[in-house]
Amino acid sequence: MALETFSWRVQGTPEGGYDWRVRSAQFGDGYKQVAGDGINPETQTWPLTFQGREKDMKPILAFVRAHVIKACVWTPPYGVSGLYRVTKDSIKAMPTGGATMSVSFTFEQAYSV
Repeated sequence: MALETFSWRVQGTPEGGYDWRVRSAQFGDGYKQVAGDGINPETQTWPLTFQGREKDMKPILAFVRAHVIKACVWTPPYGVSGLYRVTKDSIKAMPTGGATMSVSFTFEQAYSV
């Protein structure tokens, strides 16, 4: 199975979020021990919105609907290419008048296909 690549150009100025899973232990003398939880403790999320002609937006909508369960390759702004999935319940499609529409969704970093 070949990985598909999300190759559409990002619109606007998306704002990525970074989260870390950590484990910590606080001791009575004030010392606190902190360690990453797992081998990939950092994750990124990127909410994205695309607007344009319906004929250009429908392929984006089809792509993101197909990548909720399986990962795809995507390069975030100023980032490194990696695996991402679309978060469930984040996909929204809305007509914006005439033959135009808006598609929004959130990519979350994935570590396996």
